[in-house]
Amino acid sequence: MAEKMTRRTFMKSAAAAAAAISLSGVLVGCGGSGQLADDEVQIGPFTVKVFGLDVDLGTESGTDKGAITGKVRLRYDAGGGSWQGGQYGDMFQAFVGEAKLKQVSPAGTFFVSDTLLGKPFATEEKDLRLNFPDAEIKEAYRNGQPAVLKIVINGISETLFLVKKNGGYAATKTLPSLTTV
Repeated sequence: MAEKMTRRTFMKSAAAAAAAISLSGVLVGCGGSGQLADDEVQIGPFTVKVFGLDVDLGTESGTDKGAITGKVRLRYDAGGGSWQGGQYGDMFQAFVGEAKLKQVSPAGTFFVSDTLLGKPFATEEKDLRLNFPDAEIKEAYRNGQPAVLKIVINGISETLFLVKKNGGYAATKTLPSLTTV
């Protein structure tokens, strides 16, 4: 059945449409799409991004067997008005096969705040260095075997894969097929 369009029903419809359009803009401004990049994970109020990966080859002789290097960005957003601190300690646990890599950096403490005045302190960016236990594990990684990176904050963990990709190295949430190496 067709409904007769009156001035009153037109005004109601126009007002509802205007409200819906303005509300959609507010919702996007509050949270955006909520999608993280492929090299980011969400751990509670923290977003952790791993990027700029490379391999430090170490030395031919000596104890430095090389490392996976890069950057990590720790962003804190608990909705405003709070802070959190802790230790980097063993926050980044990486394995190539069964071999555990040693987290050298970041090290020490972190302090982040998402209060109004603390917004500039809501993000920390640090160097990442994960030392290989031996040259064999380094070569396995350089030849395409992925590293599994478990990131642990406050007892909650998420995983990224550190992989050889397009002639370089990248962090990703999904393990690509071996044919893309």
